[in-house]
Amino acid sequence: MKAIEKNTVLFDTIEPKLAADDDPALWRTALFVLADELEQRQAEETRRAVWAMVVGACSHWVRPHNSRWNAAGGFIYPEGYKDSVPDLDWSVIFLFRNQEWTPAKKLPGKNIKVFRVAIPARTARHKQAAIHSRWTPNGATVLYGFRKVADKWQCVAASDEKSRGPVSADC
Repeated sequence: MKAIEKNTVLFDTIEPKLAADDDPALWRTALFVLADELEQRQAEETRRAVWAMVVGACSHWVRPHNSRWNAAGGFIYPEGYKDSVPDLDWSVIFLFRNQEWTPAKKLPGKNIKVFRVAIPARTARHKQAAIHSRWTPNGATVLYGFRKVADKWQCVAASDEKSRGPVSADC
């Protein structure tokens, strides 16, 4: 699937849920980067399992101004509530099968690899955003740092860069 098609399917599904103070450009860029991350892991691990990405907006972080993630100049640390997972105001489920993304109403059964992504709400007000993600079943948490540079959002950091290498910022 071409990158443009991938980004269109994901963003077109989510765009109607965005509020007026959510920056659509961040969401488009983030979806492109995060979908690419899932696709890379799926190619590295196994193509047999069902892979899903649950993407949602989070408007409430626990103590967001008292914690810092120091990567790439620093970000507010995106820490959530239940078991350090941010509560989502709303979410959309996407399944990745046969190199194609499709929206789904629910996760299809067991033995699924889930990439849960919390993107901060009200991003139109800000020039940076830290995105929280968690892989299931292993529970690995990965943070992604996005910055608006020259009116364009870029992924400038990921918390797992030491083990996996830099995240692709080409969007």
